Amino acid sequence: MAWLQKQWSSTVTLGCIVIAALVEAWQQAATSVSASIHIPRLQGSWNYVPLVLLITAGGVWLISRRSKANQLQVQESQPPATAIPAGIPALSALLGQNPDITSDAKNFFALAHYSPITAEIEKNIKIIAQQNSPHDKEAFYARFIGVGLVAYQHDMTWFMIYGSQLAALAELNSRGLIPVADLRKHYDKAVLDYPNVYSNYLFDQWMDFMKSRMLIARYPSQMVELSFNGKDFLKYLAHVGRDAKGRSY
Repeated sequence: MAWLQKQWSSTVTLGCIVIAALVEAWQQAATSVSASIHIPRLQGSWNYVPLVLLITAGGVWLISRRSKANQLQVQESQPPATAIPAGIPALSALLGQNPDITSDAKNFFALAHYSPITAEIEKNIKIIAQQNSPHDKEAFYARFIGVGLVAYQHDMTWFMIYGSQLAALAELNSRGLIPVADLRKHYDKAVLDYPNVYSNYLFDQWMDFMKSRMLIARYPSQMVELSFNGKDFLKYLAHVGRDAKGRSY
């Protein structure tokens, strides 16, 4: 029964053609034999039976083709199974803001360094996208760049940051909005422990580094708090297994 439901159009089409052929063959046989042989002759409306059957077969075939085309369009409109799944909400969406994007791609590519290594990476990325997300390569490229760019930014911060600044970020993470003066104790302790390192590294420079790396938000009221990027930086360190407490300076 299940097979008949799936193949009904082919069954009806083939049946109409076979019956039309039989009726036509019967009529031809009846007209070609001698009068001494008694064969019932199909006359009157029977002459139109083969034509009606062929028209029916053609109509059923067209209906089945259109039905399959509609099903294919519905399937194509649905997200493919191999598409990149939706990620977590973007920060701008969580804050109810429109993304503020300013980028000069032409100038970037005009000044960028090109090499055979660049060409090889481009080729390999295309292959990887085809293998992992053939139906939505754009989503794969966006996810790949987004993950890689954030990891690179956090890695660069990790390579340059001092242990005293990591301690300050940890306190901001636990306390929230606090006075700038409360963070100075981390700087003053580092000055005593590492005088050679901090002899030419002023407190404002120490604070400006965290601000330039978008780890903190410092307000005119001399209050400071951990930024969204700062929170993400601490999460990244935990994710990749970096020991913030073991960092010098």
